[in-house]
Amino acid sequence: MAVVGVAGVVVAAYLVLPLALRMFVSGLMLALNASIWLAASLSAGADAWTIVSALGRAVGGALTTPQASVAIGALVILGGLALYLLQRLLGPDEESS
Repeated sequence: MAVVGVAGVVVAAYLVLPLALRMFVSGLMLALNASIWLAASLSAGADAWTIVSALGRAVGGALTTPQASVAIGALVILGGLALYLLQRLLGPDEESS
């Protein structure tokens, strides 16, 4: 049973590691692009409210994509499952008399 468990973890890591690395590189590129955009906006003389409103529009547009909706839904389901399993792990909250 332990060998199967370790093999499962190794296979999962082999399959997930390239995806995690790709997401990490995408995050770095996004941060780099955001800092360049912010520097260009500040050098062009944009005020803080203009920058914040543009940022809000960009975030709102990104959250309304189908991929973001699926990711948010998956996180909600994962959170509900985690809460259920935590409740099962901690046991009933009733005190016996």
